[in-house]
Amino acid sequence: MLAVAASLLWASSIVLVKLGLEELPPLTFASLRYLVGAATLLGWRLARRGTRAPRIDRRTAGWLLVLGVVLYAAVPAAQFVGLDRVEAVVFNFVFQAGIPLVLALTAGVVLREPTSRFEWIGVALVIAGIYLFYPAWPTTSELAGAGFAVAAAVGIGASNLIQRMVMRSGAIDALDATLLPMGLGSLLLAAYALAVEPFPTLRAGEVVLVLVLGVVNTALAFTLWHRAMATLAALHAGIIASAQIVEVPVLAIVILGESLTTGRVVGSIVVLAGILAVHISKASAASSAVVAPATTPEAGVIASDLGRGPSPAAPREP
Repeated sequence: MLAVAASLLWASSIVLVKLGLEELPPLTFASLRYLVGAATLLGWRLARRGTRAPRIDRRTAGWLLVLGVVLYAAVPAAQFVGLDRVEAVVFNFVFQAGIPLVLALTAGVVLREPTSRFEWIGVALVIAGIYLFYPAWPTTSELAGAGFAVAAAVGIGASNLIQRMVMRSGAIDALDATLLPMGLGSLLLAAYALAVEPFPTLRAGEVVLVLVLGVVNTALAFTLWHRAMATLAALHAGIIASAQIVEVPVLAIVILGESLTTGRVVGSIVVLAGILAVHISKASAASSAVVAPATTPEAGVIASDLGRGPSPAAPREP
C-alpha cells in the first residue's frame, strides 16, 4: 500500500505542477519543490534522531550520489520542462508507459529479477496501448514534450534499479536514502536554474503550491516509495507507479479542463490491462511462496518515524 499511496500523490503532482507552470519557470519551480522537500526531511530527521550522522559504506554512498544527480536533478528538470511544452495527459502517458519498458529490459540483467512470460505479455499490452494513443506521428509540440517524457522515464527506470539495490542491501534506512540524494540533487538543480532562469516573484498562492508539492508530494511520497522498494521487485514497482496513467487524466480533466480523444481513452485502457497482467503475475507468485519476516533495518522506518511502532514484517504485496 505504501507504493500505491506514493503513486496517488505523484498523480496529483503532475496536475499541480502544470498549474504552477502558468506563472513559474520550470527549472526554478522544480528546484524549489525539491529544496522544500529536502528541508522537510532534514527537519523530520533532526527531530526524530538528532544530529547523529548515518553510517554509510563507500559503495552505498556512491549509489546515493548517482541517485541524487539522476532522480532529483535530471529527472525533475526533464519533467518540468516537458510539462511546460505539452498537455499533462500526453506527458504522463509517455512517461508512465516508458517506465515498465525500461525496467523490463534491464531488471533481469542488473538485479537478477527475471521478467516472467506473463509479465512480458503485460509489457506488450503497454506497447500496444502506446500505439493506440499515438496512431499517427505526434505533432512538433507533442514530440518535444514526449522527448522530455522519455528522458524522464529512462531516469526513473534507472533510479528504480538503484533504489532497489540500495534498499535491498540494508545499509541505510528509507529516510536517509531519501534525504541525502534529494538534498544533493535539489542543490545542483537550484544552482543550474539560477544560472539560466530569472528568479520569479512568488505570490501567496505560488508559495502554498510549492510548500504542498515539497512537503506532501515530495518528502512524504519519496519516503514511502523508498520504503516500498525494500520489499517490491523493480518491475512491479514501476507498474504500480504506472497506475497514474489512469489517475492523471481524471485529475487533468476535472482540474485543468483537458480533453481525451477516443484513441487516447482506448490506449489508456489497454495500458491499464498491461498493468493488471503484471499484478496477476505477482499475486500468483506470492501465493506459492512463503513470506519471510523483514530483517533489514529499514523495514519499519516509516511506521516508527510516525510514532506507530515498527512493522513486524515486510509484505510482498504493496
